[in-house]
Amino acid sequence: MDEFWTADEAAFRKRAADYFRRRGNPRASCAAAEFESIWTDLRGASGADGAGSPPRRLLSGSILIIEEAACHDPKLGRELFEWRAAAPLDPVEEMACRLGRLAGTAAHVLESGAGAARERGSFSSNLMGCREVQESLACLVSGAAIMRLGSCRLCRLLERGERERAGRESRVLDGWARALAADVRSAARLLLGEPWVEANIPADGRPF
Repeated sequence: MDEFWTADEAAFRKRAADYFRRRGNPRASCAAAEFESIWTDLRGASGADGAGSPPRRLLSGSILIIEEAACHDPKLGRELFEWRAAAPLDPVEEMACRLGRLAGTAAHVLESGAGAARERGSFSSNLMGCREVQESLACLVSGAAIMRLGSCRLCRLLERGERERAGRESRVLDGWARALAADVRSAARLLLGEPWVEANIPADGRPF
């Protein structure tokens, strides 16, 4: 669904992904100062040729940072979102950021879970024998794509000043996101195990 983002936004997503990749392995936790540093580093990033300036003041920039953080490390995505949401956010803007975080988490579980399943030999068995794994992975692929499309859609509606329509669509997306969040946890349990789920996407009263 990246085709729905602008060229500048796509370039910014790539830089954010590269930033978190260089950041290295996940840490136990981060302090507020580190979140501020991440935000400042990315908001001030620019391409080597000066092209593709990041959407510094746009909602899309926040979504893409949070999504790529969660894709790299779901716990980091969660904590970075909570840090960002500590400042007053419009309810629709908050929903868009939540959708981005959920998309990133689903993408992480997909990549890590597929690797774990492959190592266990799940894909070397007969097709019916690995059906549950296949269905879980397929759900993550489609779910992450829908969340990405939804977050982009809310951005575009807000940019055009269509807040009432954005609010209505946000409520619809909330139902889909709740269902996907449950599927992500279920898939993570199956593919990565309960200890991983508790460490990375613990239940805290918020579905996503």
